Amino acid sequence: GGSMLKRARGFDAIIIMGAPQELNEDGLVGGSMLKLAFLSSGVWISFVAFGWAQETLTSHEYGPNKDRFTHTSSLVLVQSIGNAVVGYCALKLTQGKNVSVTGGVPAREWLVTSLAYLGAHKFGLEALRYIIFPLQVVCKSCKSIPVMLGERILAGQTHSTEKKISVMLLTLGVIFFTLAQPKKKNQEFHLDSKTIFGLTLVFLALICDGIYGPYQNKIAKEFKVSEYHLMLNMNLWQAIFTAILIFPSGELLELSAFVVHHPAVLQQMGIFSATMAAGNLFIFKLQHDFGALTVTKVTTIRKLVSVLFSVLWFRHSMASAQWIGVFVVFFANQIAKATCTALGIKPPPKADKGKKEPKKKESKKSK
Repeated sequence: GGSMLKRARGFDAIIIMGAPQELNEDGLVGGSMLKLAFLSSGVWISFVAFGWAQETLTSHEYGPNKDRFTHTSSLVLVQSIGNAVVGYCALKLTQGKNVSVTGGVPAREWLVTSLAYLGAHKFGLEALRYIIFPLQVVCKSCKSIPVMLGERILAGQTHSTEKKISVMLLTLGVIFFTLAQPKKKNQEFHLDSKTIFGLTLVFLALICDGIYGPYQNKIAKEFKVSEYHLMLNMNLWQAIFTAILIFPSGELLELSAFVVHHPAVLQQMGIFSATMAAGNLFIFKLQHDFGALTVTKVTTIRKLVSVLFSVLWFRHSMASAQWIGVFVVFFANQIAKATCTALGIKPPPKADKGKKEPKKKESKKSK
C-alpha cells in the first residue's frame, strides 16, 4: 500500500535526478543541468537504438521467399499501443492503483493535442511526395519557432531574448548545414505547383508542431498531470486515430498474415516497441519538466548528431562549409549569451519565492 507507493515515488525521484518537484512560474518542474543532460542523453540513446531496430525490422528478409516487412503504417499503431501500455504501468506504479487514467483532463483537451500530433507527422511525411528531402529538412528545422510561439500563446510562457536568439541560431545552423551539402542530380529545386503544394503541407505540419507540444504544457500546467498521464493519453489517442485510418486499407489483415507466416518477426517487433517506449519515457519526462521548446531543441540536435555519427562512422564525405552549421548548432546557447552580454541585455530576474511568503503572513496579521 502506502509504503510501496513511497518506494515507487522515491525510485522515480532517483530516475529524474531531482527531489521534491515544485513548479516554476511557467508551470514546469525544470531542474538542474545534470538532470537535463541525463534526460537529453536518454532521448538520444533511445532513439538511436529505435532507428537501428526499425531498420533491422524493415530490411530483414524472412523465409525462403525473402519477404520483407512493409507494413509501416501498422508500426505506428504497434508503437502507440506499446507506449500506452508502458505509460499506464508507469502511472500505476508511481501513483497507485486508484489514480485517474485521464488525470481529470477532459477528452476534448487530449483530442486537440493528439490530432495536432498526428497532423504534424502525417503532413510532414506526405510533403515528401511533392518536395525534395533537403527542402523538407530545411523547413522542418524551423520547428522551434512555431513551438516557441505556441508556448507563448497556448501555455502563457515567456522567453528571454537570449533564448530567442539561441532558437534562431539553432534553426539557421541546421538550415546552413543542409544547404551546404553537395547537391545530387535528383535533388534540384524547382518552384512549380507540385513544390508549392508540398511546402503548404510542410507549413501545416509546422502549425501542428506549434500546437501539440505547447498544448501539453498547458494541460500539465492546468491539470497538474504527470509525464505518464501525457505518455499514456497521447499514445492512446494516437493508436485510435491510426487504427481508424489504416483499418479500411486492410493492412491489419496483411500484417496478421505476415506474422502467421513469419512468427520470428514478433521478436523484432518487440524490440522495436521496447526501444520506442524507452525513448517515450525520456521524452515525455523532458516535455513535462522542461517544456515543448526544450524537447524540440533536443530532438533537432539529435538528428544532427545522427548525421555526424554516420559521417564519422561510415567515413562519408562532408562539405567544409557544413562544419560551420555544426559549430553554430552546438554553440548556439553560448553565442546567444555572449551576444546578449555584448548588447547589454540582462536576463529576466528569477522569481524570488522567499520574498512572497512574508507578504502572506503580513496580510494575515492585518486581518
